[in-house]
Amino acid sequence: MLDWLNGPNTAVVLFFVGLAGMALRKNMMITVIATSIMNTAIILAFVTMFSSPGHTAPMAAESVAQAADPLPQALMITSVVIGVAVQAVCLVLILSHYRQHKTLDWDEARAIREGVPAAEADPFTRWKTLVREALHPVAGTDHPEP
Repeated sequence: MLDWLNGPNTAVVLFFVGLAGMALRKNMMITVIATSIMNTAIILAFVTMFSSPGHTAPMAAESVAQAADPLPQALMITSVVIGVAVQAVCLVLILSHYRQHKTLDWDEARAIREGVPAAEADPFTRWKTLVREALHPVAGTDHPEP
């Protein structure tokens, strides 16, 4: 029944979950998480494609014929390290952007960059602002536009 649940198929499903997260969500944090899921899917695909059952690690192998190829393992470890570094840089940039502009929305960030009011950049932004003001009223103060 679950014969399809193997490494390459799981990698494809994970990759498309990450791709859907990037395409369907406008939050910067969700984009970083989706990118991380896609990176994990690619690593899983490579590890399952280049695994060799019955072979052992090169240092533990008694003969050269029993040793597994260390190159895919080294490349995937490098990919993990690079992925963690890229995610850390992205999170720092997102934190800096949030502290400066108080938004994690891609459309609002685009509106800020282009100098257009946020309501003109995204038709739902004005609605979101009105809802936010209705939920968090502050007496006697003006709410700054995001």
